[in-house]
Parts: sequence; structure tokens; C-alpha cells
Amino acid sequence: MSFNRFGEAVARFAQRLGSTRAGVLVIGRIVSPLQRQLLRRTGGRLSITGRAPVLLLTTTGRRTGKARTVPLFYLRDDDRLVVCNVNPGSEKPNPWILNLRARPDARVQIGRHMIDVTAHAATDDELDQYWPRLGRLWPAYRTFHDRGGTRSVFVLEPTADH
Repeated sequence: MSFNRFGEAVARFAQRLGSTRAGVLVIGRIVSPLQRQLLRRTGGRLSITGRAPVLLLTTTGRRTGKARTVPLFYLRDDDRLVVCNVNPGSEKPNPWILNLRARPDARVQIGRHMIDVTAHAATDDELDQYWPRLGRLWPAYRTFHDRGGTRSVFVLEPTADH
């Protein structure tokens, strides 16, 4: 079995698991750290999620001031990138969300390319545009949102330097 085929099988399993409470814990504690290391070490050539687009988002810790990096699915809209999290309500808000709200300047890595970005919470019009695509990208977003989870969608725009 090729790595891409293996990655796609893992992605399907993760999507099913990702819509459960236990799955959220497994993804947060095991899958995300592995994904982060794999993307960094291979320059984005290999991914646990198969062909699903994943970036590395580095935010600045709102309390510590330290760089924090998480792998996230993303959508591309011209030069803008869209990232999402749906908190199922059974856990604390994801730290990257709190960090972006406190300090919207961040850095994104896609493959070997680094991009400085500024984030803003998606407007209602942007949500109407992006939410269906985000749900197709990662169906667990829809599952948790439909169960009453809190949706956080951010649009990342390259800074003027890029």
C-alpha cells in the first residue's frame, strides 16, 4: 500500500473518529503532534491526512508570548486562507483560537513556503461562503456544529510584506 493510499485510509478513519468525544482527544493529543512533525520533516510532502490540505499555523501565546504551532485543514480563496475549529462544547476552547483573537498576526507554513498573515473572524457573508466547503473538507465540523458546538472560522490574509 502506498503512503498516499495509507494516508487516505487514515484520513477516512480520522473523520469518523473525529466526530466523537474520544476522537477529539486522540486527534489533539496524538494525531496533531504527529502531523506537525511529519509536515515539518518532509516539507509538506507527506501528511497523515492524505490529500486533504493541511497547513501549519503558528500563533503567539496570549499569556506566554511563545510560538505555538498546530496543523489545520484549510481552504484557499485566492491569496486568502480559511481555517476552522468547532468546539463540541465538552472541552475548553482550542488555544490557537484564543491566541489568534488576542494577537491576529501569525505565520503559516504550506509545504516549504512560509507566509505571514493577519487573521480576522469570518463575517456572516464569509461564513455563508465557506461553511459548506469546510463541512465537505472535514465532516466532523458539521457534526459538532449540528450538535450545538461553537464554530470558529478565521480568514488569514497575507500581510503587506508578501
